[in-house]
Amino acid sequence: MFWLLLVAGALDGIASFSVPILLAEFTKPPISSNLLSHLLPILITCLGASLFLQWCLRYWGECLTGWYGNELRLSLFRQTERLDADTLALHHSGYLASLIGQVAGSIGTLSSNMVWLCGHLITTLTLFVYWTSRESISLAIVNLIIFSIFVTISVILSRKIVPLADEKNTFQALLMERFIDFLVNISTVKKLGIVDWAENKLRDDSRVMDRSIARFQRFHANRWAILHAIFYTSLITTIAFLLYQVEQGLVSPSIFILFIAGFARVQNYAERLSEMIKSLLETNAYVTKLEGILATERRHGDKAVTLVGKIECIHLRHRFGERRQDILIPHFQVSAGERVLISGVSGQGKSTFLSILSDQRTPLEGVCLWNGEEYGRYNETLSHAFAFVSQEAELFNLSLRENLSLEDGADDSRLTALLIELGLADLLASLPEGLDTKVGEKGLRLSAGQKQRITIARALLLSRPVLLLDEPTSHLDSSTEELVVDYLAKLPRKVTMVIVSHRDAVRRVCDRHYQFKDGVLDEVSRSS
Repeated sequence: MFWLLLVAGALDGIASFSVPILLAEFTKPPISSNLLSHLLPILITCLGASLFLQWCLRYWGECLTGWYGNELRLSLFRQTERLDADTLALHHSGYLASLIGQVAGSIGTLSSNMVWLCGHLITTLTLFVYWTSRESISLAIVNLIIFSIFVTISVILSRKIVPLADEKNTFQALLMERFIDFLVNISTVKKLGIVDWAENKLRDDSRVMDRSIARFQRFHANRWAILHAIFYTSLITTIAFLLYQVEQGLVSPSIFILFIAGFARVQNYAERLSEMIKSLLETNAYVTKLEGILATERRHGDKAVTLVGKIECIHLRHRFGERRQDILIPHFQVSAGERVLISGVSGQGKSTFLSILSDQRTPLEGVCLWNGEEYGRYNETLSHAFAFVSQEAELFNLSLRENLSLEDGADDSRLTALLIELGLADLLASLPEGLDTKVGEKGLRLSAGQKQRITIARALLLSRPVLLLDEPTSHLDSSTEELVVDYLAKLPRKVTMVIVSHRDAVRRVCDRHYQFKDGVLDEVSRSS
């Protein structure tokens, strides 16, 4: 597609610029008596070819823009997914979404337009210089010099606009972050009755953004005026030179047809090239920011994960967020089929430890071992070994069926049976479209307890060898908790479980018990 667009752009440059060339050539004295019959068919052919090539741009070029943008989004999504949880916690999802959207959208558009323009510009400029040099070599040289000056000044000014563009882009990303944050949590805004507060926050950010836009556009307008002043000076100078040449009988008046058409075309391309240079430098500011975030992507080995035998964590130390106290894990282990409980007061690091255990975070010190080998030796199959049920039960804005089945593709009878066993029969009966009912953003159409049980069901349906449960019954009443715990207790021993909880009902199904105390995880005792 790249080469197709480049060639099509070059051919269109030849076809479209052939029109003023032919007019200039055929109107030189002596003018043919059959000018119309000789020239018109050639002009129609040239314009027809240009029409077809422009159609190619509208079809293939804009397809390429969309395809390339989509590929970039998928690639950047994959790279973002590989970031550890600590890095993701530093950057709001709205900010990342804004950066990725700007990069994918801008580069996708620039890629096809730049290729097409380069093909056009090369052929048009070559033809323009060649035909004007036939009339006046000095004129061709002068215009080449002026064009070079224009491009040079354009690049210099574009570089100077980059800090302003960077500032504008940063404020825009932050505004989008705030907007997405409030929009995603619009139900919370409504519940708290703080719509005026939220709107004022957005308005304050918008004012900062507006001032940044004004600074950027003022420089852009000045830049535009300078570049056009160069062009108009060149135009007046060249016209004066040509008029003098015509007066002296040195060139044919038909040169004006070629010059005006060619100069206007080259001016248009030069302006577009200048705008693209500005856009490229502006986009580079987004790319640089995104690269700075994605540079923390972790690299893994190429070994595939085998069935779990034993998972160990040895001499781990980690600090998360603004914690002043490190969390320490001298030694932790869980063998295949075991049920291990982790307890401790809030804020000790239980959830953080589960993230380390599932390879979502990298500890500052120490190692995690899968069957005796460090996590870093394994490829992405390591992430497929764990199913993590977090205490913040979040669902996708998809149907209940899609939220449950995911990779498994389980049939409806299996989904229904599992939901009933987890005490969700009433929910199934109340859904207007059954399993096809959309649950809303983050599962807003469901209660906290319903969401929690659905996320447990989702994890079970993934059929991963290790199940990590972070406060799995925190939103459930005692009777529903007993029902869920009984179901977990009946699971075959091929499923290894690590459960964070302080509830007695959960403790009775676990084989061993670890406890966080003052940020240190130690084994307490074996359950009966």
